[in-house]
Amino acid sequence: MSTSAERHLGTESFATYLRSPVPIDHPIPGTPRVILFFDPHTRRIGLRGPATPNETPPAALENLTVRAVHHDGQRMIEIAVTDPRLFTDAYPLLCAVADRVQLDRQTMTGALAETLRRLGHLLRSEEVLSPETETGLVGELLVLTGIAHALGPDAALASWKGGQAEEHDFGLPDHDIEVKTTLSERRAHWISSLTQLVETGDRPLWLVSFQITAAGSGGRTLPELVARARALMTSPARRTELDNLLLSAGWRERYEATCQRRWRLRTPAEVFRVNGSFPRLTPRLLADAAIDATYVTDIRYRLDLTGRTGDPPPPTLTEVLSKGQLELQ
Repeated sequence: MSTSAERHLGTESFATYLRSPVPIDHPIPGTPRVILFFDPHTRRIGLRGPATPNETPPAALENLTVRAVHHDGQRMIEIAVTDPRLFTDAYPLLCAVADRVQLDRQTMTGALAETLRRLGHLLRSEEVLSPETETGLVGELLVLTGIAHALGPDAALASWKGGQAEEHDFGLPDHDIEVKTTLSERRAHWISSLTQLVETGDRPLWLVSFQITAAGSGGRTLPELVARARALMTSPARRTELDNLLLSAGWRERYEATCQRRWRLRTPAEVFRVNGSFPRLTPRLLADAAIDATYVTDIRYRLDLTGRTGDPPPPTLTEVLSKGQLELQ
């Protein structure tokens, strides 16, 4: 039996078909008879294959139509791509449908549904923001909006490191801030590396701990927090810079449809000075214990600060958190 690659046109041959000024019907080798067609007059490409008794076309998609037609005296199912900009990208999908019809003996509509379903599994992770990223962004946006209120939008944009591979989430003129947000009833947070809780030079490092919970009413959704942060950026250039930071941090506009849970603070934020007495794992700690971490490539540990008394934050951070926490009240 021929392979899928042998049964279908190569990239160059398909491109030649797309340049043709006349309609082309290209039978795909195999049984039952399935035809790849290109119609330059109606600007469509697609497949025609036999319709089984009572086979009903599904509802059309935005750029994909499915209908029953009569062609060469036979009732057939026609699947057509209607946007020329998508022809090249859609061609592998059409090949996959033809393979399921001829090699797996599926119906035309069944083969299309199966192909789209499998593509959906491939793409689904991109359609839904992970819970860990969502809660992390909620906390970081509380601090970002607090800085914008307290120090202005330029300071907020300059301080947020977002997803820029920096060790700490925010860098203010006099100190760094690491933001941790949890849904747990305990003030417990995951630390993702040995250096996440290491000071940068002589700059003080503060850990801000948020506990949030789902709100039946009140509170705000993540998309609402994004919108409020954008509203504080008082020029198109600032909004563009914020959008780039959000993109780096994992936010996409398409997540608005799925990030609809409302959040509120479970407890007021707690602030801890990360210093020699703070519980943490660091490279120096392991070295002092004569532990060779050369072959340890990843370290992730959970830090439970429940019951630990926070430290008095500097005045600027106090103001930032005071204003930022209002977003979830």
